[in-house]
Amino acid sequence: MSAASIAAEVEGVGGQPVSVPTIRCTLHQIGLHGCRPRRKSLLKMMHKKACKQFAEDKQTKVMDYWKHVLWSDEIKINLFGSDGVKRVWRQPGEEYKDKCVLPTVKHGGGSVIVWGCMRAAGTGELQLIEGTMNANMYCDILKQSMIPSLRRLGRRQYSNMITTPNTPPRRPLSCQRS
Repeated sequence: MSAASIAAEVEGVGGQPVSVPTIRCTLHQIGLHGCRPRRKSLLKMMHKKACKQFAEDKQTKVMDYWKHVLWSDEIKINLFGSDGVKRVWRQPGEEYKDKCVLPTVKHGGGSVIVWGCMRAAGTGELQLIEGTMNANMYCDILKQSMIPSLRRLGRRQYSNMITTPNTPPRRPLSCQRS
């Protein structure tokens, strides 16, 4: 809700006009500031219940259980800069000072996506991901990087694997163990 819409609503209720700067100043005085909203996946109630159940099931596990969990994730690394919103603090007339300018490169500078895993015994191999990951590519990563990582970390097979909660399921039937 914007300060302008709050001002219009207050004027509609009380009949007295209120300026947008007055609304903003009042909001700042009580500790509210305009910020970009956080983004998160749209979850249905069944998803929330499943996440809660998963957390409750894992909450009581002993340390020995966690020693055998393999954690995996992917990360996108920008070679130059950030994808996110960039902000600088400056005074009027400073917009072209070096400290207030963010350099750019053509085509964004590029990025790489890397898959990796770890467990209590150490870190596993890193796998460079080229293109968009799909089920077949995920299966290849498991064969080429996860299994050798498990062997190096002292396990022949895994019994517990936890991936990032935001990652869509990519386990094709050919990758699942019987």
